[in-house]
Amino acid sequence: MTATTAAQPLVDSAPSRAVRSAIEVVGRGLDGLTHFCAVLERGHVPVVTDSSLPAETRARVLDAVTARLTTDLGDVTEPLLVVLTSGTTGAPRAVIRTLTSWTSSHRMVDTAFGLHPDDVIWAPGALSSTLTLFAAHHAHTTGRRAVLSGPWHGVEAALAEGAGHATVIQAVPPIVADVLDAVDAGRLPRLRVAVVAGARVPALLHERARALGVRLIEYYGAAELSFVTIEGDPAPGADVGLRSSGRQDGSGEIWVHSPYVALGYVDGDGPMHLVDGWATVGDHGRMRPDGTLEVLGRGDDAVTVGGHTVQVADVEAVLGEVPGVADVVCVGAPHERFGQRLVAVVRPVPGADPGPALKAAARAGLPPAARPTGWVLVTDLPRTPSGKIARGDVAALLPHLP
Repeated sequence: MTATTAAQPLVDSAPSRAVRSAIEVVGRGLDGLTHFCAVLERGHVPVVTDSSLPAETRARVLDAVTARLTTDLGDVTEPLLVVLTSGTTGAPRAVIRTLTSWTSSHRMVDTAFGLHPDDVIWAPGALSSTLTLFAAHHAHTTGRRAVLSGPWHGVEAALAEGAGHATVIQAVPPIVADVLDAVDAGRLPRLRVAVVAGARVPALLHERARALGVRLIEYYGAAELSFVTIEGDPAPGADVGLRSSGRQDGSGEIWVHSPYVALGYVDGDGPMHLVDGWATVGDHGRMRPDGTLEVLGRGDDAVTVGGHTVQVADVEAVLGEVPGVADVVCVGAPHERFGQRLVAVVRPVPGADPGPALKAAARAGLPPAARPTGWVLVTDLPRTPSGKIARGDVAALLPHLP
């Protein structure tokens, strides 16, 4: 395995109450992955946190892990690990899972993604991102080379870390969009597969990938659930169902029964629910005419405008197809008459002015209640360590944006 990232400190001082099996892993790159694997091999529990989190937050996570590991875990005797959710709408949560819940999907991933033994896997993002960590750990345990370029700072920085040798990338849509620009410029001549997750993938991204000869594979999952669907079909080994939630759009809450599901949260508090072996994190979806599942987003990703519930994922899907739009996120802002109003925060492609086209697309493709009444153009958007847009941070910044 190869990686060319600079080494950083790996282990913070653990609280005095921490049990010997709770070891915090921060840092990045090959050193971070090597430490993570070494902790598992010693029979300890790696606790993978984000080094950008405040020290007191990381200490609270370790204390919670300590408490959980010293209480009853039922019949669980196999190796465990603790990872964090992405925290796009709030504070990240610590998730505890068995190592087998990851490794049992490795053969499935090889087949579903069409991976070759000699593939070079590029996993950009912080190792605290479960998407990045899983991709890196999968490469390690299957004997493939990996490029771990760290938190996303653009294509040029990643190329300097050795990404030019990659044949497969696993990342969130905004990163893959940047990567396709580099493919178009001839900077990534070997890249043949892009595995995308973490947010809805715009149709234009699929079209660009096809035009450039890159196979784009979209899957839906979560830190708590791992793989749920691949290209809209249940991931091999998983059963997926919808449970009616009474919403007007006919969608239902997505539930999954599979060996890939985590045990739950370290402190027991979060959106994941387990009932008779089935699990959900509150995401909603609906079946397409071809029988595949369309993921609409978390139940809390909704804005109520004058009594109408607007799913922001639907709005972002329409606006995200407008030429000249690099990223778009819709959030609610207080409104005296309607309770909330919908605001679209847009990052244009450099040099583009998609404003008029955005408003035209909203009029043509969205019902009145779902049309944004506020429009903000920005040069950058706050992101999680994995590269996803941090929706909660955008909402917090909204009062300060022009």
